[in-house]
Amino acid sequence: MDNNLNVKILESYVEIDKIHDDINNKIFKFITQASELVELSDDDYQIERTLKLNKISLKGYVLDSECCIELNNNNISNYSIDELKIYLEQYERRTNDDYSKYFLALSLYENIEEIENLVDTKIKLEITEMSELIPNINNIKEVDKNNLEKFYYEQKNNIDNFYQTSKIEEKSYNICIQFLNDIFNYYISGYPDIPDGYLYHEESEMI
Repeated sequence: MDNNLNVKILESYVEIDKIHDDINNKIFKFITQASELVELSDDDYQIERTLKLNKISLKGYVLDSECCIELNNNNISNYSIDELKIYLEQYERRTNDDYSKYFLALSLYENIEEIENLVDTKIKLEITEMSELIPNINNIKEVDKNNLEKFYYEQKNNIDNFYQTSKIEEKSYNICIQFLNDIFNYYISGYPDIPDGYLYHEESEMI
C-alpha cells in the first residue's frame, strides 16, 4: 500500500470537491435568476438546455434591446460586456426606461462564463492528478470521439490494476474512478446541462 499516494488522492479530492460544490452553487444561482428573467422579460427569454444555448439566447435578448438597436444604428457594435453596461446605464438615465432585466441578462451571461471556467479548472486538475497514475490520460485531448470508449476502458483497467495490487485503497480507487468519469463525460458531452425540471416549453409551462 502506497500511503503517500492515497493521501495525495484524498487531498486532491478535497480540493476538487470544493470546485464541484462551487459549480453546483453557481448553476443553482443561474437557474434562480434565469427564472426571474423569464418573468421580467414576459417570456421573451427562455431557459435553454445547455450553457452554450443560454449564452446565445441571453446575447440575442440584450442585442434586441432599444439601446443596442440604437448603438447598431450608430455603427457601434464592437464592445465588451463592461462597455455595454455603461451604454445601458447611459441609455437608462437618458430615457428613464427600466433596464434592470437587461442588466440581469448580462449578469447571467457572466455567471455562465464563470461556470464554464470552473468546469475547465476542475477537469484540468483531475487530469493532472490522474496523470500520476495513468500518464496516458493526457492524450485524451487528441483521442477521436469514436475511440473514447475504448480509451476509457484502457485507463480504467490501469486504475483497476493499482487497486488489485493493493497500491491504492478502496476509497482512493473510488475517487479515481469518479475523476475518470468526470474527465470522459466532459470530453464526450461538454459542460453540464440545465436539469429538465427548469426548462420551459414555448407556452412557458414547466416540463
